[in-house]
Amino acid sequence: MPHPAVVELSPELLTREFYSGIASLMPEDGVDERLNALFAVTDGPHGTIYILDADIIDGASHYDDAHENPLWREILLHELGHHAQAQSGAVAGWECRRHGEMEACSLGGRYLDEARIEDPMPKRMFWAHAYSRC
Repeated sequence: MPHPAVVELSPELLTREFYSGIASLMPEDGVDERLNALFAVTDGPHGTIYILDADIIDGASHYDDAHENPLWREILLHELGHHAQAQSGAVAGWECRRHGEMEACSLGGRYLDEARIEDPMPKRMFWAHAYSRC
């Protein structure tokens, strides 16, 4: 499977990327605190993952390389799940793109469980169900 591009951004630039084309909906302060990353299937030859800079994720200072932080890696894994869904063609049969959230959220939760890291997303499966509804 070809790899997507991975681009680390500040919260402001990630928000701008998310709201491109719908700037009128962007928060007044320019930052949507709910955003950690997004996968843009049409950006680049194999899609692009836009993700918060590893240095600003909780716990980053505990690692020599902030990319080793399991919390950042979980965010990346979630978006890689969306990349795999797109590459496999799974999205073609979905009613809407949100259907992939259940699988991606579950994948991230399993990773954190196996790494024995406290999940920063309380009630992950509740939110996975909510986010996957069209």
